[in-house]
Amino acid sequence: MTKLLFDHFVVLMLENRSFDHLFGYLGIGDGLSKKGGVNYLKPGDTSSGTFKSSKGGDYTAIGQGPSHSLKQTNEQLFGVTKPSAAVAAATPPLNGFVASFKTSLAYDLKREPTTSELQQVMNAFDPVQLPVLSTLAKNFVLCDRWFADVPGPTMPNRAYVHAATSQGYTYNADWKPKFNCKTLYDRINADPSRSWRSYYHDQDDILELYPYLQKNETNHVPFEGNFVSDVAGDKLATYSFITPAFINSPQHPTNSMHAPADVRPAEKLVADVYGALRSQPAVWKKTLLIIVFDEHGGYFDHVPPPATVSPDGIDGTADPSFLVPFDFKRLGLRVPAILISPWFKPGVDSTVYSHSTIPGSIIDALQLPGGFLTKRDANAAKLTAKYLVDDGTHTWRTTTPDVAAPVQPQPLDPMAREVLNGTVHLDPHPEQRNPLRTQDIQDPAQAKQFMKTQIAKHLEHYFASKGRPKTAAQQSTQNQYASTSVSPSRIAELKASSGPRKREEHP
Repeated sequence: MTKLLFDHFVVLMLENRSFDHLFGYLGIGDGLSKKGGVNYLKPGDTSSGTFKSSKGGDYTAIGQGPSHSLKQTNEQLFGVTKPSAAVAAATPPLNGFVASFKTSLAYDLKREPTTSELQQVMNAFDPVQLPVLSTLAKNFVLCDRWFADVPGPTMPNRAYVHAATSQGYTYNADWKPKFNCKTLYDRINADPSRSWRSYYHDQDDILELYPYLQKNETNHVPFEGNFVSDVAGDKLATYSFITPAFINSPQHPTNSMHAPADVRPAEKLVADVYGALRSQPAVWKKTLLIIVFDEHGGYFDHVPPPATVSPDGIDGTADPSFLVPFDFKRLGLRVPAILISPWFKPGVDSTVYSHSTIPGSIIDALQLPGGFLTKRDANAAKLTAKYLVDDGTHTWRTTTPDVAAPVQPQPLDPMAREVLNGTVHLDPHPEQRNPLRTQDIQDPAQAKQFMKTQIAKHLEHYFASKGRPKTAAQQSTQNQYASTSVSPSRIAELKASSGPRKREEHP
């Protein structure tokens, strides 16, 4: 049997971020160029309002964040929600992210979103904002052509990492599907020398979706109190899957990165998993850690997804009626993925992978009984030869980076929430005095920035209008966004403005 570098494989699947959204400005891999990406308010219409990718991501999202249903992902890719067969087969122009976000955000906020709110879908994080993921991406193997298996939401994409099919599901279906297909865990069960374990926080994909899977008392355990002790005791299973927390509480915040939640608790989870392995050299030397995201979450990415093979010939379900047709012959958008082991030199891998690469590679490397699960994992590019086989070309690195999770957000207390909401009414534009604008702000630092911006904006309009509220309500700037300090140049531009506002300039 082929000798492998690893006895243990650990997969942490986070949520809903595109490659460009997290790593577009990382400086390695196929990220955003100096020109960046561009979308227009109406797909392809250059006169409808321009939105360019911008360095500086938003820790929390406005509303519920961008939509990522199949229907809305179609609009993000092709500019229409129901592309014809010819359009769907062509290279997507990736021109509908802002238009899609406008639809979902108007529904969430119960009002028309402002320009600066719509800009969120095009923003990309500065590497300093994500110190953990950025450090790991630069020091291990960053995959810049890893795609979701479905151009849609969470559940079907998570099904592919477990079973290389979603059996026709393109939507979450309230997590009710009871799949009867074989999974990676069935293949592992068939080899008595192998084992698997699911570490959950509050949801367990495997338990919910695969009721016919045989399991024992060791297969499903809470992450807290078990993962670190399993690593410390050299008791990791052959294959471990970690599901993050989806429910928020002061003691255990959402750490999945699923919008609109703050991204920093997910950074801490990654740091905790990496730190646990790194602190145990004997285990670290025989363990591969894969960090990957289930789907793009509706955020902009500039790389068109490629065609692929249907896993099992099952077309997308057409019930309920709001679903749109899909044949599973194209992949979803690019997502961040990092292969972490000191056996690997830092680098970028531009091989086209998808989530099905994971079960396909594990089955291939371990030669598990029963073979591949579907045509999707059988045809997916494998990690085996390049990363998993001990062929004598890999050298162990004795130095690996320390990572420190960023300061974690603290929830607002009732008094802080009341004060924050009060600053909404300082807005010089009456239609913006809506408390819905602050309902998604959970972090004190973000609250402070919002409040300072509201005060500065109020004063600028006051000075520019000489204290006349009706005049202030009609003033706007075309060239400068509101910021946390009073700007003389903004006051001058406000004085010069007249008539209906051409662009909202709200924080």
